[in-house]
Amino acid sequence: MPDFKLPDLGEGVTEAEVERWLVKEGDHVKEDDPLVEVITDKATAEIPSPYEGVVARIYVGEGETAPVGTVLVTIGETVGAAEPSPKRRDRVKAMPPVRRLARDLGVDLDTLTATGPHGDVTRADVEHAAAPASGGEVESKRASRREPLRGVRRTISERMTRAHREIPAVTHVEECDVTELDATRKLLIARHPEEAKLTYLPFVVKAVIMGLRRFPALNASLDEVAQEIVFHERFDIGVAVDTDAGLSVPVIKDADSKSIFELALEIERLAGAARAGRLERDDLRDGTFTVTSPGPFGGLMATPIILHPQSAILGVHRAVDRPVVRDGQVVIRKIMNLSVSFDHRILDGLTAARFTLEIATALEHPALLELR
Repeated sequence: MPDFKLPDLGEGVTEAEVERWLVKEGDHVKEDDPLVEVITDKATAEIPSPYEGVVARIYVGEGETAPVGTVLVTIGETVGAAEPSPKRRDRVKAMPPVRRLARDLGVDLDTLTATGPHGDVTRADVEHAAAPASGGEVESKRASRREPLRGVRRTISERMTRAHREIPAVTHVEECDVTELDATRKLLIARHPEEAKLTYLPFVVKAVIMGLRRFPALNASLDEVAQEIVFHERFDIGVAVDTDAGLSVPVIKDADSKSIFELALEIERLAGAARAGRLERDDLRDGTFTVTSPGPFGGLMATPIILHPQSAILGVHRAVDRPVVRDGQVVIRKIMNLSVSFDHRILDGLTAARFTLEIATALEHPALLELR
């Protein structure tokens, strides 16, 4: 019976986490049928079966991480040859810590009703089953619910920890009057109803590119081994997207070559793919600068963490009507804040302040933007 090993997924990937098995032991699969979904530090990938036969044994459970070359599954050549035992019962799904807890408390996992989000037995399930045997109480306090740190959330955790540990980051904040921009956006929507929906974000990307051209230190990264600052000549802009699995940052490639509607369409495509878990590895690679825009949930101000090894990230916050003074009169204008967190090893505060002001000026006067 052939063993199937975790393949080399390219781009320097050395390991992957099993997110979800699409088959179970005893299932018959055909060649190229979907077999397993894995998560790397680059993307989520669906791996097809290289053989036809029956799934004889799965070696790596959901939530477990394996190096490239690890045997994931054994697939029998024929239905008859692949049955390890008659009517083999499916293995109960549970994370290793939950299995250890069940052993410690003397709980048979096969007897439990799983309440986990993917049909897995949780810690609470085990504790609840053990309660009657211990006089109705497993712990002196009410049990807490636990979830494994896995998948996209674990990748985010590792990246953010590294960025916070290695990058001496500083944040500069600028106020921006987007009243005219809002009017321009609504006019373009009315005149081009057939085009992609225009949010503030495509305009922000246009303004960012203007700023990066004038201040290239923000479109750079630090090569710590060579002790060199790498100034990128391309404008591949990452856009943070909130998904059910956590934050994802797909990249708009060659953003400087796209019109405002092309940017809107690409942002729409990337956001949809991110939320569906269908981003390609290339969609997540080689960003030179990142924009994070929580939309109506953006608050007044935040200090976003830089995506290592980039030198800066722009936070775009909620636009609200505020009373402001213009020409000695108090008027209502649509105001939002922009925050730029930057790597102080690569650039200084004055450069970051000028960059942020350049973006704000472009957004306040949308005629400066190259919309086509």
